[in-house]
Amino acid sequence: MALTEKNIRNIFIYAIPKFASYGLNLITLPILTRLLTPEDFGVIILAGAFPAIAVSVFTFGVTFGAERYYFEYRKDSEKLSALIFSSQLFLYLSLIVSSVPVFILKEFISKIIIGDSKYGFAVFTIFISAYFNQIITFYLRLYQNMEKAVTHSVFTITQAVVSIASSLLLVWYFKMSYMGMIYGSFTGAFVVCLAILFHFNKNSKIVFNGRILLENIKYGLQVVPKSFTGFINRFFDKYMLNNMLSLSVVGIFNIGQTIGNTMFFIMGTVWSSFQPVYYREVFDKGKEGSASVGRLFTIFAYVSLTPVLLLILFAQEIVYIIAPVPYYEAIDIIIIVSGGVATQVFGIYVGVQYAYSKKAYWIFPVTVVGTLANVAANIFLIPKFGLIGAGFSTAISTSVINAILTFIGQKLYRIQYDWKIIISLYAIILGAMTSVFYLRFIEFNNIYLYLIKLTFIVLFIFAGIKAKLITRQSIEKVQSALFNFPKRKEA
Repeated sequence: MALTEKNIRNIFIYAIPKFASYGLNLITLPILTRLLTPEDFGVIILAGAFPAIAVSVFTFGVTFGAERYYFEYRKDSEKLSALIFSSQLFLYLSLIVSSVPVFILKEFISKIIIGDSKYGFAVFTIFISAYFNQIITFYLRLYQNMEKAVTHSVFTITQAVVSIASSLLLVWYFKMSYMGMIYGSFTGAFVVCLAILFHFNKNSKIVFNGRILLENIKYGLQVVPKSFTGFINRFFDKYMLNNMLSLSVVGIFNIGQTIGNTMFFIMGTVWSSFQPVYYREVFDKGKEGSASVGRLFTIFAYVSLTPVLLLILFAQEIVYIIAPVPYYEAIDIIIIVSGGVATQVFGIYVGVQYAYSKKAYWIFPVTVVGTLANVAANIFLIPKFGLIGAGFSTAISTSVINAILTFIGQKLYRIQYDWKIIISLYAIILGAMTSVFYLRFIEFNNIYLYLIKLTFIVLFIFAGIKAKLITRQSIEKVQSALFNFPKRKEA
């Protein structure tokens, strides 16, 4: 399967807001790290722990279900309209109902999660923001499935601009500390949620269907337990760091993890264009599409792993630019976490295997195993190695989960992976990660260090040429996609 110019163009269209958001964050992060303490960042991340799991539970996985059934109903306009309207109605009603008990219990939740009840309102505000973000994700995935890349990008970048601008104003001018960041994120989520609600529904049909909604929920509930285990994976290490060390350490760890996980969001950006092609190939051709989706994976992996490699190689330079000295320990976290993020290429791609087979229930026991690995690694490594131990725990659990998901996914729907190419790419990633991490702890001439970094870049380019991913035809196709935009409006 070859990507069309439209697919390639969409990759860049989806990428623009993500890179713009990333760029804005890079610009503002040096300001925020000088206005806020590591402890402030620690409060923000831990206050977001409860909302991260609560929103997933209260929404019953409707967002995931709607994404899965969109492709099944896309040729039946009546069912598709019912799916979309019923799902979004459920989301808004769920927001109203769930916000009441969370508001009442906000101080108690804060005491349990952070160790102090005074952060209760921060917890509640982040909860509402997280709900708005879940609703926004629902609409953005529908735009993505409809291949409305421009619309998707406009809303994404609008939220980033409003959130960042509001946060800077509140933190810098009004001196609101960590609450300024929280209120800023809330403002961006609220504004875009309201705007996208009216834009999406201006020509939509009001068709409620309880049976379709229940079908959606039935599938979505299979995914909810994964959210719970994901919550433990994301926050158990920070909880331990807070209890064993301090909120400041949590803040430093979060800075490193956030920058490292940026590559995961970039993968999601690339996936936004790949997904419609991939899903159609699987749902329309079934097992006969195995070879073509395997080739598509090779392309997806190469495009996604390129920025991961660059981040690993230049993590030190990035942190030196965007953060002051108290945050320099985050460099090691970026390198380690990026290694785990690299395995997310598989984690993203295998989703359709479970969706096609309607056996998403496998995801829960797999994530349980990964979660147990994460907890065990944190208990063993954090007391011995502190921050670095937490970083390795994250990378280990992420890799374990994605490896098992891939193994089971192959049993449900076999994809013909080109393992020779894939292993070569990951060998380069692992080599770069190991080399850069090791060289940080020894005296080494910077000239030789950059020669080593250049070597890994050259090896990665050579691997792309060898796999026929970088060809004259592909380069010309990319050029055409970028510079020969169609004049007609997007469908």
